[in-house]
Amino acid sequence: MTLNSQHVFNTPRLLARDWSLDDAEQALLMYKDPDVVRHIGMQPVADLKAMHEQLTWMLQRKLNFPKGMGGFAAIERASGELIGNLLLKPLPDVHGKPTLDIEIGWHLRKSHWGQGFASEGGKGLLRYGFETLGLSRLYAVVEPENTRSQAVAQRLGMTAQGRTTKYYSGLELELFDLERHEWRARRPG
Repeated sequence: MTLNSQHVFNTPRLLARDWSLDDAEQALLMYKDPDVVRHIGMQPVADLKAMHEQLTWMLQRKLNFPKGMGGFAAIERASGELIGNLLLKPLPDVHGKPTLDIEIGWHLRKSHWGQGFASEGGKGLLRYGFETLGLSRLYAVVEPENTRSQAVAQRLGMTAQGRTTKYYSGLELELFDLERHEWRARRPG
C-alpha cells in the first residue's frame, strides 16, 4: 500500500484510498486486460509508461470534481493488493460537462470477479456518498451488454430506470438510481 495516499472508506474486505502514481504497476494488471476495459470506455493500457499517463490524467481530472469525489483505488485488505477502482463522481452530459447527477461505479481485476468485491465496494460507495458526503441520490450507468454490472446495481438496491442517452456523449446506457431515504429504509439494523 502507498503510504502517502489518503484512506477514504473501508468495507470488511476492502480499503478505498486515493490513487497515487506509485500504483501504476498494479493498475496496469487491471487496465491492460481487454475484458476489464471493454465496458468502461477505454482501450487496454499498453505498458507502464501509458499507465503512468493514465493515472496522471485521473489525478488531474479529480481536481475538478467536488471535494471528496473521484476514483479510489480498491485495496484488498487481506493481501494489500490493488484490485480495482471505485468511482463516485459527477456524470458527464452529452458534451462532457459535469452534471449534478453523481455516479457510482466499479471495475475490478478479472482475477477478483465473481467474489462479491464489486457489490461490497458499491455498498461502501453508497455509505460514503450518503453518510459522509450527504448526497441525496446516486446513479449508476451501465452498458446494456454489461449484465454483470447491472446485477451489481440491482443487488445494491438501485432501481432500474430504463435506458438513457443523456450522459457520456449520448451513449445508450442502462440507468439505475437510489435515493438516500430509500437506502436508509432498506439497511438492516
